[in-house]
Amino acid sequence: MASIEDSTPQLHVDDVCTSNSSNLQAVGYIDRTHAEVESHAPYPLNVYGRVSRHKQVPRQLFKEFLRDGVPPQGFVLMQWQTTTKAELVPCSDLVLLDRSFMSGDLVRKGNRSGTVVSTRTKCTLLGMCDVRETKSNKVVKCAWLPLPVEEESSLDLVADGALLYDVPASELKLVQTYNEGDIIIYKNWIGRIKDCFDEITVKLTDNGVVSITDSGNLEPMSGDPEERFAVGSLVKTKKGVLRTGRWVFGTYNPNTPPVGVVVEARTKECQVDWLHHRMERASEFPLWSSAPEGFLGPDELESDEVRLYDVSRMPNTSGDVHKPTKARSDPEFQGGLRVRFKDLPGACAKYDGSTAHGKLEKLDRAQNLGYDLNAFTITSTTTEADVLWSDKTIETVRTTSIIPDPSIDDEDAVFPGEIICTNETRAPPPEAMTSWAITPTRVGVAQRVNGKDRVAHVKWFNETTLSFCDKSLTLLVPDTKLGTLSEEEEEVSFYDIRAPKSVNRNRGDYVLLLKIPSLAQQIETGSINWFGEIVDLGMNGKCTVRLGAAEPIQEVECDITDTVPAMNLDDGENPFMENGDGTGEYLSDGSDDMDFEMEDFSDEEDVWFEDGQDIPIDDADDSWSTEDEEGHDFSDAMSTQDDTPATEQTATHPVPAPQPPQAVHINNDGATDQTMSKIPVEELLLSYLSKAPAAYEILETEVPSGHHYLLQNGPTSANHMKGVSKEHKILSAPGALPEGVYVRTWESRMDLIRVLFVGPLGTPYEYAPFMIDLHLPAQYPYEPPKAFFHSWTAEGAGMSGRVNPNLYEEGKICLSLLGTWQGDEARNEAWTPHQSTVLQVLVSILGLVLVREPYYNEAGFEPLQGLSSINQNSVAYTERTYLRARAFLISPVSRLCRGETTGLEGFEDVLRWLYINSDGAKLLPKAIKAAHTILRNSEEGAEVEARDGLSVVSRGAALPLKRVVARLEQLEQESASQAK
Repeated sequence: MASIEDSTPQLHVDDVCTSNSSNLQAVGYIDRTHAEVESHAPYPLNVYGRVSRHKQVPRQLFKEFLRDGVPPQGFVLMQWQTTTKAELVPCSDLVLLDRSFMSGDLVRKGNRSGTVVSTRTKCTLLGMCDVRETKSNKVVKCAWLPLPVEEESSLDLVADGALLYDVPASELKLVQTYNEGDIIIYKNWIGRIKDCFDEITVKLTDNGVVSITDSGNLEPMSGDPEERFAVGSLVKTKKGVLRTGRWVFGTYNPNTPPVGVVVEARTKECQVDWLHHRMERASEFPLWSSAPEGFLGPDELESDEVRLYDVSRMPNTSGDVHKPTKARSDPEFQGGLRVRFKDLPGACAKYDGSTAHGKLEKLDRAQNLGYDLNAFTITSTTTEADVLWSDKTIETVRTTSIIPDPSIDDEDAVFPGEIICTNETRAPPPEAMTSWAITPTRVGVAQRVNGKDRVAHVKWFNETTLSFCDKSLTLLVPDTKLGTLSEEEEEVSFYDIRAPKSVNRNRGDYVLLLKIPSLAQQIETGSINWFGEIVDLGMNGKCTVRLGAAEPIQEVECDITDTVPAMNLDDGENPFMENGDGTGEYLSDGSDDMDFEMEDFSDEEDVWFEDGQDIPIDDADDSWSTEDEEGHDFSDAMSTQDDTPATEQTATHPVPAPQPPQAVHINNDGATDQTMSKIPVEELLLSYLSKAPAAYEILETEVPSGHHYLLQNGPTSANHMKGVSKEHKILSAPGALPEGVYVRTWESRMDLIRVLFVGPLGTPYEYAPFMIDLHLPAQYPYEPPKAFFHSWTAEGAGMSGRVNPNLYEEGKICLSLLGTWQGDEARNEAWTPHQSTVLQVLVSILGLVLVREPYYNEAGFEPLQGLSSINQNSVAYTERTYLRARAFLISPVSRLCRGETTGLEGFEDVLRWLYINSDGAKLLPKAIKAAHTILRNSEEGAEVEARDGLSVVSRGAALPLKRVVARLEQLEQESASQAK
């Protein structure tokens, strides 16, 4: 049976669509989808103010959407140009009109993946329309109204403006000179305009012209606040504002209606985020002066010192400027924007009515008191893109035929032209000045990539000195060089290499040059030859930079390591942090401006609003308690605290979690019944094997120095001791701990706990040990335990990195019960004093973190489960996790084989019994056998569809897994000799 995803259009945020069911030519853009988690935020009424429901949206799903902000699968949230509110609509009701991409975006078409090189957009433009003010019977020219004019405004639409079709965006510019998001260059600083403040000049119906300094005193006649007034906007105000305005033509007349059209919008101030100062040598720390003021006034804006970067400017030279792989993108225009022609006389000659483009009706300045009203509103767009596919072919396609490549979220994915480094590192020479640096063993450039098999063909650099300041490879050591590229190619696994962002760039990136090439030095003195846009990437570690603010424009080739990213244009403020005052309201369909058939839903919506949060009535009794039905009392303390007086109501034996997993027997509920049926009985009954260590034990030894919380203060109050003893009574109860979980504490410090988990079968963690340290702080149980995860990935198999989105290499554990992640309050996931327990934390880690598909543990990814478009990302994450988890097995076993126990204290006997002892659980040979089975299942010829990342893996995963197996077999031999 086909899923909803398979039977409906694949739509994405910012897609431009129209509706099948509207009698109007409604056009809008998608603001939220089910699969794009970055678009999700709870309580959408706080963001949009008004949200309506399409007739095909079930009431219950709409109710859930108003709470969690996640569109149900098969539905999206639309923002229409013809109505002020957002609407939740079914994907099946939408027709995709256009899709926007930028140079450097990764895209997919069927099974092909590629990179957008260039885009070209064509626009449909609407000229000025005629509107009559009925009181004065005057007709004014104004822009197309996105919404119906209010009745009390006494305005009638007389005639629509003329339409122009298929106008290239490269011929157009926005009516305002300065716009939010523009790149600005001033006094050797690169900045980005955050906001603009305009002086608005309005022509009234009696031809009087007045300038209003504060645009906040104006309102649009459409009734919906415009983000910014532009030439052609029809506005209204109060007579008092007109009286105090600066009159350009005429004088204040109280009999003139305070209604008019904007004829000029002059930017008087810009708010700028300053991002980077000019740099010319990596070894020279930029000792620049302070950044300019955050606000630039008219004196600065109208001076020669301020430059705007125009992405549409191109070099005049012939050469290879038209090389197919070079970026040449049009401005990113969308419907509703107001634009002008860059060359109006040329446009009048081109669009003279003799072609299907239509006729441009030029408005004479003389008839408009000298003001230029030749502004047009974009009503729709169509875009085509040149795509460089992974096989190095280039194809021109409509952007509606390609989609964003889901592998952009795959941290292991590699793309042609990227600079890659091995995970394995080498020690720098002793005499090196950067002996502290992280130096990869090899550095190269990916030439060809097989994403299906997870392998890349790489050419390596000779004599490279590339080094990094941190193990995450985010900061490049100054003055390091790539070296010369070899001619030979080698096939390597994605999982053996990394493509650090610090040494990789994309087309469309804005960069500063650390070294000015000779060609750039020929640019006019004082011109900006140190900043530009990357327009092409070589397969040799070099890039081409277009110096778009220089005179004349030049394109220069340089090493990628000689550039510094100036900004990340994807960054921005979180729109969901705004309008959080709870003033949003729900509107029923009765007030729609569109002709959709919707039903009145107001009588069924049980949502209250209090301090900006909705409180559903029917959820009032949904909280759960961990008190058991029999009311067992664990107020008795351990032997040393039996006489402690009770000062508060005691907690009862808690249920560990709302839905605890089944007894794991070294597996958990992530394993399917089919998987369980294949597991031998003896493998499921480790606790019954002879000489099995106790699951819970109090140690008489000293607390090991490696316990993360050793230096924290121990219990200082009777209440604290009482809470600690209760936890231990719960943990030590027969059968309380799930199979595969071992707990140790110390008689001298029972507020300190160490836990060992054996990875559950049927998950990528199977057979591997995972250790955490816990501390019950002084405020316990009013605050949750402190937890630290011991990451061992860097100690074996060369597989560094996280093994789960919730388990950090630096030790952090993201779990709502621990207070390190915001849980769902409606499901009572947060820590609750006297109800939540340490046992509940352990069961949550076992059942919610060490799972079969850890990809969906990523924040907000839960709604993606089951989507076919996301499945391959999950499979890739699973097989990578399986490889990294083998390091958790290799690390402790290799230490024990060397006779070392540092870092394993408390579990030396458990680990020996699990992996080394001949009369133990023998998990090491079982892990080796399981890995061999995976390799056999994954041999050449295995279907890609059969891959699950666990029983069948890619060729890229099989390559390092073979090395892992060899290392495990070596450890098996060493442990066997030690056991003798």
